Amino acid sequence: MRTTTRLAAAFLVLAATTACTPASRGAVPRPSAPQPQPPAVTSVAARPRSTGCQGTTDSLRPDGTELVRLPRGGVIDRIRGRQLRVGVSQTAAKLSSRDLRTGAVAGLEADLALEIAKAIFPDRDPARLPGQIQYVAMPTRDRFLALETDQNGRFPPAGNVAKVDLIIADASVTCERVDTFGLRFSVPYLETRQALLTYRAVAGQWDPRQGITGKSVCSGAGTVNLARVTEHGGVAVPVVDTTDCLVQLQRHQVDAVSTDDVILEGFHDQDPNTEIYPFPVEIKDTAAVAVSNRDPELTRLVNAVLERMRGKPMQDLYRKWFGDRPMVMPPAYYEGG
Repeated sequence: MRTTTRLAAAFLVLAATTACTPASRGAVPRPSAPQPQPPAVTSVAARPRSTGCQGTTDSLRPDGTELVRLPRGGVIDRIRGRQLRVGVSQTAAKLSSRDLRTGAVAGLEADLALEIAKAIFPDRDPARLPGQIQYVAMPTRDRFLALETDQNGRFPPAGNVAKVDLIIADASVTCERVDTFGLRFSVPYLETRQALLTYRAVAGQWDPRQGITGKSVCSGAGTVNLARVTEHGGVAVPVVDTTDCLVQLQRHQVDAVSTDDVILEGFHDQDPNTEIYPFPVEIKDTAAVAVSNRDPELTRLVNAVLERMRGKPMQDLYRKWFGDRPMVMPPAYYEGG
């Protein structure tokens, strides 16, 4: 009887222990194909694109008076009556990232926005200038739809996107964007290279430097980076905002992320287990401020600000946000030479 009682007690203890012990978790799978994306990812990006190059990426030369008198005319008068509306990423560390506690936006592009605001509001209290800027979050896919242009006016989905005066969001200069969205680029303020971000552990299984053929690579919908992934044999995974790619990588839903190296540096800072690799071929881009082609006076003013910063002021900004990394402001190309 005692033996039976002891066996029953031992069985109850074993059952209780088994019920309270969590089952072991296997390794998280790393699928080689992209996970299904929600329909919203490609809805706006499906807009027909210009097949030719009708416009120009050359900018408008300042006339030399923009920074020596109170700016007037066109959209500048409207901005001075309200705030300067600037489209930024808000999630791109080192470029434009919003502090969720204070609401302040910081980064190289936020500093550029402040310099432009100084030129538009030279008669205002410098201490209050940050309050003259309204930062508007611009998902990578939809950012150029935020400018009021004739081309965007003929595209109904653009009516659902908040409107801004400027877009300062690591916007690569391309002729296709000039034609498709009716925008005008300033002179460039940043040179970038397309690169890859993945986990270090992958290096023993797949060396990104040998190519991306068959690998799922995430990038922002509607970007030049995404198109290049396909061109070089990768399985392109589009997302509404490039920042979503880091989440997909952390969830092991993609093999890598590809975008400009300056953005990937911010991703690496957020997840130090990642590593940045060069893209299969070296591709350089330049980033500039995007303005509506209806607002030439604003484009000239932005260029006047950027030209004033060329040299030490811009080098100080580069050093502030990117440390000792060698960076040089790209040359300016103006209409008419």
